[in-house]
Formats: sequence, structure tokens, C-alpha cells
Amino acid sequence: MARRLAVIVVATFIIALTLATRAAAEEALAQENKTERMAISELKKKLDSGEEFLLIDVREDWELDEDGAIPGAIHIPVAELDKRMKDIPKDVELVFY
Repeated sequence: MARRLAVIVVATFIIALTLATRAAAEEALAQENKTERMAISELKKKLDSGEEFLLIDVREDWELDEDGAIPGAIHIPVAELDKRMKDIPKDVELVFY
């Protein structure tokens, strides 16, 4: 009985430690990537102010043809984004839409 209880306590500790480690890793990744949403009005202010950032349009070709694009945006369809990330500069704020 005592051995079974010890196994349960150790297993519970390992599970708790694993969950805590995973949560910490996810938090660190979120902080590193600093991903956040931006309101359209805020994007408009950034565009109007001339602030330096890279605007990347991730819509498909047909969406771009149908709706047009924001001047100055780079078009990289979302399906190609993963393989094209190496081409995107890391020293400037990125805004995806």
C-alpha cells in the first residue's frame, strides 16, 4: 500500500513538473514572438505616420485580385509563408494581414 502511494506521489510530481515546464516554454515563446493583434485604425495611423514596418499580405492570389492591396505591402500567400520566412527581415516590425 505504501509503495503504491509512493508511486502515485512520484507520478503526480512528474506530471506537475512536465505541465509547469511546458507552460513556461509556451510563455517564453509567446514573449519572444510578441504576437499581438492590431486594430485597422492603428494600422492606418502607422501607415499615415510613415513609421517603418514591413506589411505582408498573406491572402491568396484570388483575394488580392478581387479586393486589391495596401500600397507598399509584400504579397506572400499564407501557404507559402513558412518556406519564405527566411527571406523576411527580422530587424523590422512585421505586420501580417
